Amino acid sequence: MKRPDAPPLAARGGAAVGVKTLQLTDSSRQRTITAEVWYPATETEQSLIYQAQVGQTPVRIAGRASRDAAPAGGSFPLIVASHGQPGTRFQFAYLNEHLASWGFVVASLDHPGSTYQTLTQQNYISSIVDRPLDLLFAIGEVAKQIPSADATKVGLLGYSYGGYSVINAAGAGLDGQALSEYCRATSNEGPCFALPFFVQLEAQRGMNVIKPDPRIKAVFAMAPYGQPWIGAKSLANFKLPLFVAVGEADDVATYRRDALEYFRQAGSPNKYLLTLTAAQHNPFVECPPEVRSREDDFWRCWEPVWDQERAHDLARHFATAFFAQFLQNNSEAGRYLNPSLPGFKPRTTVGVRLEASK
Repeated sequence: MKRPDAPPLAARGGAAVGVKTLQLTDSSRQRTITAEVWYPATETEQSLIYQAQVGQTPVRIAGRASRDAAPAGGSFPLIVASHGQPGTRFQFAYLNEHLASWGFVVASLDHPGSTYQTLTQQNYISSIVDRPLDLLFAIGEVAKQIPSADATKVGLLGYSYGGYSVINAAGAGLDGQALSEYCRATSNEGPCFALPFFVQLEAQRGMNVIKPDPRIKAVFAMAPYGQPWIGAKSLANFKLPLFVAVGEADDVATYRRDALEYFRQAGSPNKYLLTLTAAQHNPFVECPPEVRSREDDFWRCWEPVWDQERAHDLARHFATAFFAQFLQNNSEAGRYLNPSLPGFKPRTTVGVRLEASK
């Protein structure tokens, strides 16, 4: 049920939602990716539970969809989603399910080597290359298995490391010189852990190597990490519509280093920055109550100030407006991409700031 303080597009869309689990095997990289796919369906949806994990804690995430339902007729834009590091394909299941109800096919990946069960120290480096390649491979493979997915109209959706992953997959390549300059200026802070390996990484996903993929039309990044890996020169050539959503007090993918600079430096003619005052790194992720039994896992998804249900409504609203505008050419939904926050009720804009550059 929609909360009274929710913005308009936080309400569920008109399509019934189906969900199924796919295995996507990239034989060229000897890599099998599990994907959860939500899509407009013909059958009446029902309550169900997604069995997931946060850290070492098994969790149950409530949803509403019909498992393995027949897809609805027609063709729907495809959104491919990338979780945090570590994470799971259910890390923001509420949002994937919501977007499907608005007429999108949403494929959320478990990146091998980047889940709670599989992450190693080495994977922090290798995934800088592997994760964007997973996303690009999934576009064509999901469309083969879900015929209603339109792989010519693709959006990318990512959180944290997944925020970097979607921006790189969409054509903003790595820049070793920019990272070296950043690390000298900051005494090897944060993302500089990757610097010793950057020659090899840049050879595969560098700004002089990768090209924009014409299938990808728009990118939505939540609390994106790793802006110094890409830098100003590469981002200046990034022209796709870009939406960055972030907590102003984020102390993991820090606001001024990462989200703000992704927004400022992107050459996108249509770019947006949603800032939640006092929010940290986790306002947009699922945080089921089971995590309270294990303190380390509680910190992985907890937010100290923000009501996460409220933050999730904001993610639903703005992601729907953004993808509807740029993948469905729905200007009625797109009108909500306005810094004046149309449709918000009195008192509900406190702590919410939207900036736009057109």
